[in-house]
This record gives sequence, structure tokens and C-alpha cells, in this order.
Amino acid sequence: MSLTSLRRRSAIAILPLFALTTTAYAAVDNGAAVAEKAVPAQAQRAPAPAPAPATSQQTVTGETPWNFPIYDIPIDQHVIYGTLDNGMKYAILHNETPKNTVALRMRFGFGSIAESDEEQGLAHFIEHMAFNGSKNVPEGEMIKLLERKGLAFGADTNASTGFDATMYKLDLPQNNADLLDTGLMLFRETASNLTIAPEAVDRERGVVLSEMRTRDSFGLRQAKRNLQFELPGAPFGTRLPIGTADVLKNATAAEIRSLYERYYQPENAVLVVVGDIDPKMVEPEIRKYFADWKPEVAAGAPLDRGSVDTNRKTEADIFVDPAVPYAVSIDRISDYTFRPTSVAALRQQLLENLGASIVSRRIQKIAQQPDATIVGGGAGISSILQGADTASISLTAKEGQWEDALRIGEQELRRAKEYGFTQAELNEQLANTETSFRQAAEQQGTRRSAGLAESIANTVGEDDLFVTPAAFLAAFEQIKPTLTVDAVNAAFASAYASDNPLIFVSSKEPVEGGTDHVLSVYREAQGTPVSAPEDKAVSEFGYTDFGTPGKIASDSTIQDLGIRTIRFGNNVMLNLKQTDFEDGRLRFTVNIGRGVLSLPADEPGLPIYMGAMYAQGGLGKHSYDELQTILAGKDVSAGISPSLDAFQISGSTKMADFERQMELSTAYLTDPGYRPEMEARWQGIVPLFEAQLKSTPQQVAAANVDRILADGDQRFGIPDQATLLSRNTQELKSALSKILPDAPIEISVVGDFDPQQVIADVAETFGALPQRKASFTPTSSYPGVSFPADKSEVTLYHEGTPDQGLAIVDWPTTDDADAQQEAVLNMLAQVMQLELTEEIREKLGASYSPNAFSTMSDTFKGYGYLGVQIVIAPDTRDEVYKAVDTITKSLRDAPIDADTLQRARAPVMEQIDKSLRENGYWLGVASHAQSEAARLERYRTRKERYASVTAADIQAAAKKYLQQGSEKRISVIHESLRGE
Repeated sequence: MSLTSLRRRSAIAILPLFALTTTAYAAVDNGAAVAEKAVPAQAQRAPAPAPAPATSQQTVTGETPWNFPIYDIPIDQHVIYGTLDNGMKYAILHNETPKNTVALRMRFGFGSIAESDEEQGLAHFIEHMAFNGSKNVPEGEMIKLLERKGLAFGADTNASTGFDATMYKLDLPQNNADLLDTGLMLFRETASNLTIAPEAVDRERGVVLSEMRTRDSFGLRQAKRNLQFELPGAPFGTRLPIGTADVLKNATAAEIRSLYERYYQPENAVLVVVGDIDPKMVEPEIRKYFADWKPEVAAGAPLDRGSVDTNRKTEADIFVDPAVPYAVSIDRISDYTFRPTSVAALRQQLLENLGASIVSRRIQKIAQQPDATIVGGGAGISSILQGADTASISLTAKEGQWEDALRIGEQELRRAKEYGFTQAELNEQLANTETSFRQAAEQQGTRRSAGLAESIANTVGEDDLFVTPAAFLAAFEQIKPTLTVDAVNAAFASAYASDNPLIFVSSKEPVEGGTDHVLSVYREAQGTPVSAPEDKAVSEFGYTDFGTPGKIASDSTIQDLGIRTIRFGNNVMLNLKQTDFEDGRLRFTVNIGRGVLSLPADEPGLPIYMGAMYAQGGLGKHSYDELQTILAGKDVSAGISPSLDAFQISGSTKMADFERQMELSTAYLTDPGYRPEMEARWQGIVPLFEAQLKSTPQQVAAANVDRILADGDQRFGIPDQATLLSRNTQELKSALSKILPDAPIEISVVGDFDPQQVIADVAETFGALPQRKASFTPTSSYPGVSFPADKSEVTLYHEGTPDQGLAIVDWPTTDDADAQQEAVLNMLAQVMQLELTEEIREKLGASYSPNAFSTMSDTFKGYGYLGVQIVIAPDTRDEVYKAVDTITKSLRDAPIDADTLQRARAPVMEQIDKSLRENGYWLGVASHAQSEAARLERYRTRKERYASVTAADIQAAAKKYLQQGSEKRISVIHESLRGE
């Protein structure tokens, strides 16, 4: 954990970081705070900064083995750091979550901002070539080698390229010496031994261009435009990691190699090994592989992050795209300031974040009003890739109402600067902040190796320090008394001090009057007086007594699975499974009734409405906004969501908050608020995401394919905008009032908890309710679903980039009643995935990430399908379909060879072993331990079933289900191609 990782990112600042990174493969706010009297408005204006505690002076007290300065927050002493004579840094950490596994990360301080105009996209191209042949690993063999050892391409074997770093990732499913040796060997090959052969470059070129098509979205274009506007002197807006089509189409192997040799150098690399290993055994292995690595050419120039023009006057820019939500941001850009990992820097960051969080909370309150013209937003203070610091406020408007959003943003920012914050507001955010620090410290012992490895590797980006959550908690506790209203006011005012912000507007259509109109709206808003914030007392939570606690009617244990099953007198079921996988953390589900199946079939979209809005309706005694304040500092989740066969409440929390979670969940079941803001918010949100559903082939598929494959059944997919907007609170209330009062309930809890206290908490809440039905209605009582009889091809249309397309092929199979057949079909899908990757990605270069899968219903008798989904250029559609036909014919005609079977099976077997150490898996097992006890046997036999699948079994399944002519083809192409 590092100080950098704790920094709050604004919505605008974070968008480029996620949207622009390329890869090789593809709750209620939390604690009951008591309101205190607000500081008078007069005293809150221009307050003097509160002095920092004497112990937080930024004095260097030492340095790490990587020569990074240490201040007054100690580093994690368990990490073994080292630097080879050639300058390569390495770090090793013993960690046992998950047990018997190892995470390897190799980071190069090199990304797209190092490229020249003629090299745009080649940093990312190098990353792809790392999987395409090296001195000691022939082209096409690296992934196969890892698959044989149980690593799945994409899940366990991956890489990513950003603006200033390239990261290679291997997650080893076992901690044996052979697998670790293989991982280190492959990283050594990546470091300096890549072949980058011209013919391999030409084969990979199509894959990289396919990835460019896949990632081209309004979000990417919006992020690029925003960076160019805010940071015109920095390279980020003109050096996207994906590059440019012209360079990618024409780059030579020699040009790629030149960039590779300049930046893949020892002094630019850091290797991190974290896992269930002995560091003393690993360190000599690192030296064995990397000590002889010496650069053969001069190092490339240091990364140039450009400059920031801090003298710009107020300016505006407008991004227009039919799919973009109406949104505004008001940003203050300043020079980047390095913040060391120190108490003083942490304090300053917390002061700024607390102020930004309060403003974000105020915006949320506005958005939750029935007459709101915005749907959300927030404030944030962050750094952008060490190129600039930014203080921003961003808001998303209802359809067409960006002007109101801009006015609200300006006025709320000015209100905060002029009048500051109240003690009650600060108490709420302090409670949430302390909860975050405390939870991280409580879970320190079971942090996951992959996350730790990446955190350690990324500390080199800013000479940061890797610090334990417990050390940060101690620093927070030292700082907390100084986090006063006056200090927060001063820090926030300083961060937003500039009177010349940059205003960025996103709109579906051109703005009449252009940027001049934007600036006039902003100046008009500046002239509107603002008043001091209202200080409201905090209510007590009104749902702590549900009647006489329930009595246990039965209590037994499924010994081999370690699941305790309890039934209360009112028929509420409780399943408990204790584990030590996550310190101080438990996961839970509450399944109620039959979910979507029981909702009216003639009201399509009602489940989506419920999932999006139910929590927003609050409770009879508290609005959703009031709940956020009342529950500040509590780790709880609000609402009830519909899944296909159950209404569900799910989440994770800690033992201390489980009682409140059960109280809150029971209240949402028995006394939902159904407030007007539900419907008002829905009417504002639907138009925003409706346009996005047409913006890419994948979005169009997500909205429509499930319904097509269910032969038009309206319970599947996403209805059109008119249908969605017709759904309302009265319909939902009417439907649920007939379903929920006596619906069966099954609660499952998995993780680190006190079983007696959990039983008592459930007894006092759900167990105290009136009698429930003893069992869930069989799913066969509801209308079934069938694969379409009409096998003619369907073409759908998107409104995004014209060169994007999607080819989908699905074959009808059956339900999952036969557990062995389920294993066979999943293995068939695994084999198809390997074949698609080999034929369509590697040989044809036609797709970045072809995907194959099997889905077999546990709800609808006889329903299931095996499918492939492939991102394509529309003009390759026939070629791709032909390749799929060739693959399926080969699977029908002959059994696969032993090596293919091994590469398909090994990652599955490793994933099964890995899942047994995951709370998420065990929650899935426990969640129906009583209502579907017969299905538990398939969990007991899972590994044996997959181990027994033969090549003959896979061929037989292919013959039975992949019959030519039985498939349903669905293509998604651009609207401009309609009729061709």
C-alpha cells in the first residue's frame, strides 16, 4: 500500500487512466456520527490553516534499498528489496493469500509518452510481441507452455501498456520451483531476448488493429479530447497507448526493435515476486536469470511529461458525441507537486479529500431530489500521471440540461469556498475515512499477492514507499485530531483557489453559440448569490426492533463441506461457512422468493427498474439520503436486487457491522420507502444509458442477444427506451406487495465471523418476521424458455465507429441437470477458445479477443447454448464465420490431440483448486445449501468430473451439439451498412 494508491481521483482525472490503458488480452456510505453545531458562517470564511502536528515534519529519516527517502511513516519491513549490479530493481515478499500461489510482475518505466510521432502505438506493439517469440521460446509457444502448466491466457498471463509504464503479469497457480523457474525465464526473455521477427510483426499487426477497433468508444474519444484541452503542453492527449492506425499499419520490425532496445533496459525495470514462497530461495534465482542482462544500445531519453500553462484564463471546450451523457467539469490545473510518503503529506491529502468528499455529498443530495436536473457528480483533487495536479468538480446532467449542471457546479464550488463546511458534514466523511483505514488494517493479513505485487512495482513511478495498512492507520490516528473544520476549509479553498477554471462540456449535439455560450452560462452562474449550507441534525436509525427473536427449529452441519444449516421457527433458512481467507471480512447473500421469474411478464424492464432504483426509494422512516448520513462509518449495503430466480441482497462487511446490515436489509424487505425520487431519477437516467446501448457492437449485443436466443422472451435483454420509461414505482410496489410478505428466505454467510453472534443477529431480524413459506416455488412452475427454431441469421446495427463489428454464433445445447455433461460442454468451450485464438487471432489476425463459452440453465429445463463472440472488422465477417465453421467441423470429425486437451484442462483444474480458497466460491455453494441440497453433490465431484473428460467425450459433444445448420448467427455492424 502506498500514499499514491490512496489518492482520490476525480471522475475526469480517472477516466484517461482506465480508458487509455491497453492490454495484451483481454454500497451505502459508511457509521453513526452525531451531528455537532455547525461553525458560524462568518468564522468559516478564509480561515487560517491549522498547524500540522509537530511530529509530521517532512524530515528524511533514512532510505530504502532502492534509495527512496523514508520520512516518518515506516515502510513494510517484510519486503526484501534489492538492486542488481546492472541497475535492475527487484522485490520479494512472502504472502499466503491465496495459499500455494505466486504473483510475478515486471514493470518497465516506459510507455506511450516516450514515442516519437512516427512511433505512436509501438510501446504497446512491443508488449504484444513479448508473446510472439524470443531467443529461447519459439513464436506461438509461450502461451502454450503456460497453458500446459495451468495458466489461462488473459486471466493468469497478461500485460498492459500505459502512458508511462508497461507491466507484465504472471499469476502462478502453484508455488513449485519448476513453475517459478518458468516464470522468471519468460520474464528474462521479455527483458532483452524478444525476436520481433518481421513475419511475426505482420501476423500480429491485425490483432493490434483489432484491439484498436475494440477500444474505440465515445469514452476514449472524450478522454482524449479532455486531456488535449486541459494539458495542451503535455503529451498525454496526443500519445494514447493504442497509437494511430497509420503507424500500426506501416511499422517495421526494425522500428519496433529500436524502441524496444532503447527502453527495455535494466535500470528501467523492476521485478516483483509475491506469494507463498521462501524469499531466500527466490533471490538467487532472480540473480541467476537477470545478473547477466546488459544493455546493447544507449538508453532512450527520460520520459517527457510536458508542461502546464498555469497562466491560462477561463476557457471552455465542448465534446460532442451522440452516445455521451450530458456532463460538465470545472477544473483547476496546476503544476505537479510531488508528495512524499509522510505524515504531513498524508494530512494535507486527507484535508483536501475530506473537503472534496463533502462537496460530492452535497451534489449527491441535489441529484436525489425529485425535481433534480442532474443525476450525479462529485469533486476530486488528484494528480494526472505526474504531469499536473487538478482540482475538479464534475456533474452529469439529465438529458439536454448541461447548463443547469454547470450552474450547480459553479455555485456549489463557490458555496464551499465562501462558507466552508459544517461539523456534521465533516463528521460523516471522517467516519467513512476512518472506516476505510481501519478495514484495510484489519484485513492486512490476507491481502492478495497479485495486488501487493502491482502495488510494490508501481512505487517506482514516484519514488513512493510501500507501507502496511496498519502503518497508515497509525498515521491517520495521529493526524485525526487536527482534521478540523477550519483546516479542511483552508485546504479546500487553497486547492480550488484559481479563479480561471477550465470548463469541459460533453453533449450529444453541438451547442448553439459554442464555447462563448458555455462561458456566458458560467459567468451568469457566478453572479447568482449562494447561501451558507444548512446544518441538519442526524436521526437515529429507526429499525432495531422487529419483534420477538426467532427460535431455532433445526440445526445441523454438512460435515464434508463444513456448512452449518439452520432453520428458524418462521422457516427462514441460515447457512454458515467459516473460513480464514479474508481477515475480519464476511460475505453474505439473502435470497428471497423467485426474483424475475415471479415479476409480471407483461411489464418488461421492471426488473431493471427495481435493480437500479429500489435502494433509492429509501425506507418508510428514512430517505436514501438520510440513510447515507445515519450509516456513515458502517460497512453496509442498501436495497434489494432481482436476479433471475431470487430477489437478492448481497455484499461483504465485518462482524461489527453485521447486525446493522441485517437490520437495514430486513427494513428494505418490510418497509420500503417507494419515494418519488425513484421515478424522477429513473426518468433522468434512462435516456443517458439508452444512447450508450447503441454506441458499440458489444453494447448492442448486451441489450439484444439474450432475448434473441430466448426466442424473443421479454424477460431477457434490455427493452427500448420507451418501454423502460413506462416502468414506474406503482407497478413495482404492486408486484412486490404480492410476492415479498411471505416469500421464502435463505441467508448465507461465509468468511471470518462469530457464528453465535451471526445467528443472534439473524434471529432478531429476519428470524423475527411472520411465518414464511417453507420452500421456494419450483422454477418449473414458471414459463420456460427455448432456443429459437428460426436459425436464419440476424443482423443488428450500432451507431459507433463504422469499422467495428461483432460476429456471434450460438448452438443450442441443454440445461445443466447432468453434471458430467456440464463438464464436457465447458471443456468443449475451452477447446474452442484455444482454437479460435490460434486460427482467428494468431493466424488470421482478424480479432483481438475471440471468446467461447458454454451456458447451461439451472432454471429452465432443456435450455442452454454454446457460443462464440468475436470482435471483427465488418469486411472480415464472412472470413471469420468460415473459420468458425472449419473449427467446428474439425472438432466433429476427429478427437483433439493430447496436447490440446492438456492445455484446455490444466487451467480449469488449477482454477478449481484456486476456487476452494475463495470466499466467493463458497458463498455460491452455501447460498442454496438448504433449498437445493441435491445440487451440492456436483461441488463435491467437480474436480473428478473435469479430470475424467476425454478427447472422445469432447468429440461426441461436438457431434451432438455443433451440428451444421443448428447454429444461430448474429452479426452486429454499423448503421451505415444497413441494406448492404
